[in-house]
Amino acid sequence: MMRKEDTKEVRVPLKLMRDAVRVAMQLAGQNTTDFDKKTLKMVSPRLMSILPEQEDDSLINLLSPSLFSLHDEGQGLEKLLSLPQMLKSLDNRDQEAWLDFIVEASGVSDNLDKAEKTIADNKDKEMRGENGVPLYFTKENATEIIGDVEKKKIEVFEDLDKSYTKEQKDDLDTKGYAFLDKKQLNTVYGKGSPYGDVKTLKKFRRLRDDPERFIETDIRALAEAEKFKARRHDIVGSPFVLTPLTFASAPLTNTFVVLSPIVLSPITLSPAVLGPIILSPWVFVPLVLSPRVLSPLILNPLIFSPIILSPLVLHPLILVPGIFNPLILSPLVLSPLILSPQVFTPLILSPFALNPLILTPMVGSPLILSPFVLSPIILSPQALFAVVLSPYALSPLVESKLIAAEVVLSPSWLS
Repeated sequence: MMRKEDTKEVRVPLKLMRDAVRVAMQLAGQNTTDFDKKTLKMVSPRLMSILPEQEDDSLINLLSPSLFSLHDEGQGLEKLLSLPQMLKSLDNRDQEAWLDFIVEASGVSDNLDKAEKTIADNKDKEMRGENGVPLYFTKENATEIIGDVEKKKIEVFEDLDKSYTKEQKDDLDTKGYAFLDKKQLNTVYGKGSPYGDVKTLKKFRRLRDDPERFIETDIRALAEAEKFKARRHDIVGSPFVLTPLTFASAPLTNTFVVLSPIVLSPITLSPAVLGPIILSPWVFVPLVLSPRVLSPLILNPLIFSPIILSPLVLHPLILVPGIFNPLILSPLVLSPLILSPQVFTPLILSPFALNPLILTPMVGSPLILSPFVLSPIILSPQALFAVVLSPYALSPLVESKLIAAEVVLSPSWLS
């Protein structure tokens, strides 16, 4: 009952607005059948959209045109004012002239030339001293400053660079390393070279039989060395009940939490890094002032667990169903919701980026004052949904039906 009352309170202003629009449409003699099931867009224009409006019959547009779209599908004004449609009406010569005008008017070419010149000048200036002398070694100034020995070292690597075969160059590009042949080994470690060393030359010649095996052996030995073993304090099968976690950053850093439900245990001032939580449901667990980085939730239901002032970075939520988990003042970056249905999970003052919804249906989960970018909604139906004062960009709606939704004062770009 409490949840139902809270939901009604959240929907009051949107319901008043929807009722006002319904009355206005009725007075204008327009059809209002199934009005409550339709999506209402109000003062939310779409600019340079990449996908057409979905299900036009179930959409009510008020001062929310789709302008300069990058496709030529759509209907009505959206299709008429789309860029492909406008360019089709011009011949090839006019199209080229129009594109040249856009490039020149925007100053793209001039700015590119200036930027390239500025970068080159700054780089050259940084690499030279007060008298214009290069701060890096060349063959000429190395001879003057250090002597003939350093000049010979530079000449050795010049000769080596010229002797690389095509296979060695390919290995350098793909693997990052290549093996020298016998002639190249003599160039570097043979007689007459400043790096000359008979023992090193013999050792590298022996390694040529199977060099990959020796590299693998060395890497394995390093991995098994005692000083590279890091202790990990994992938490497995240890429930937390009525145990507030405050200033608990040390236990939550580089720690796996598995099969450890958390109940009535608020997490406060406890940042977490590299702390995945798996199969550990949260019930009445507010997360306050506790940013999380690289700490995904997997198969981890959330119930009445608000997230407040706690940014999430590289924090995917996979198979994480949730009920009443509002996010307030908690930015999200690279934290997608995948197969994680949500009920009554609003985002308030929580901007997000690179945060797609994938196969994640949601009910009663509005976005309020939460701008977002590069966060498409994919195969994720949204019911009782609202986007209020939340402009967005590069975030198309892909095969995701909106039911009883409102988009208010939320213009979009490239969506």
